[in-house]
Amino acid sequence: MSHKVTNRPETKAQVVEPLPLDPVIETYKKDIDVTLLDENLKLTVEQRILNLQSFVEFALELRKAAKTACS
Repeated sequence: MSHKVTNRPETKAQVVEPLPLDPVIETYKKDIDVTLLDENLKLTVEQRILNLQSFVEFALELRKAAKTACS
């Protein structure tokens, strides 16, 4: 049994004009070290999650040390 879809508009590719460049964003982009981004993208998702977990643990230790130092 074959079903035929009727009254369905044909899908055509649309040309999307690029957004104008924001001078503020362009100014900041020149200072981004893309090598760090590239290195991170070489990692698996699991490796990235483990790195994030390690960072969060480190941040919590720093917060704990700061509270102890200020007490």
